[in-house]
Amino acid sequence: MQNQDKFLKQFKKLALLDKNIRLVTLEGSRVNKRAIQDRYQDYDVSFFIKRKNLRKFLNLKKNKAIKKAKLPKFIKKFGEILLYQAPEGFEFYEGNLPKNWVSFLVIFKNGIRVDFKFIPLKALKFYYKFEPLSKVLVDKDRKFKKPQHKSAFCIKKPTKKDFDEVSNEFYWTFANLEKALLRKQLILANSLLKSMREILFDMLSFKVGIKFGFEIWLGKKNTDILKFLKQKEVKVILNSFNTASIKQTRKKLEILFHKNAKFIAKKSDFKLFP
Repeated sequence: MQNQDKFLKQFKKLALLDKNIRLVTLEGSRVNKRAIQDRYQDYDVSFFIKRKNLRKFLNLKKNKAIKKAKLPKFIKKFGEILLYQAPEGFEFYEGNLPKNWVSFLVIFKNGIRVDFKFIPLKALKFYYKFEPLSKVLVDKDRKFKKPQHKSAFCIKKPTKKDFDEVSNEFYWTFANLEKALLRKQLILANSLLKSMREILFDMLSFKVGIKFGFEIWLGKKNTDILKFLKQKEVKVILNSFNTASIKQTRKKLEILFHKNAKFIAKKSDFKLFP
């Protein structure tokens, strides 16, 4: 907690000393009370700057794209850097931020990771959708007006359409995996098996919501879903990571998916996928 207070003070101090920074917000697990609170949590921080000043702030020439920005020197004041990346500047891998946003993901030598985002102030309305749960650290112009939606970190209660789409996607992937196995395309087959498992987690999350309440948060990428499943189900899922026999694993995941789809269909009065 002491380290968190120290870092939050540094973020605030940076904003207060630089007139270009108009708003600073904190997102991610440090705002979500349902997330595991431990020393491995990252700091996800967004700095909002007027668009006309953003390039100057990032030491870019007027004609240079925002994504070409280099690591700002002031970030080094937070500690000695072990490793960092600027995803929006990658050419082989695509970043996932909107146009004119840029991020620097930094791991410091003390083990702390901070994800710095720099966003045009005009994009604030879009930011509300992009980060549904956030906390204001500094707001010089009192611009931040978005109510916080904690439901963004809950299980989505499925509609009939949701249920049908998840079922369709599972069996579509199942069929593609069969073709990959017949062609002996083992790398593709393993990738499709991973997709099958993730779709199964979507269906299992519906069951967890029905049995334990939809206000539960299962963690990033359903990290905590195993806590809510029966031991037999947990065993099937954990064994699915052994890819020595992909064909056998695929069948076991299909059986588990179908069993839980039947449960959800019955409880929600949905028609089971054909």
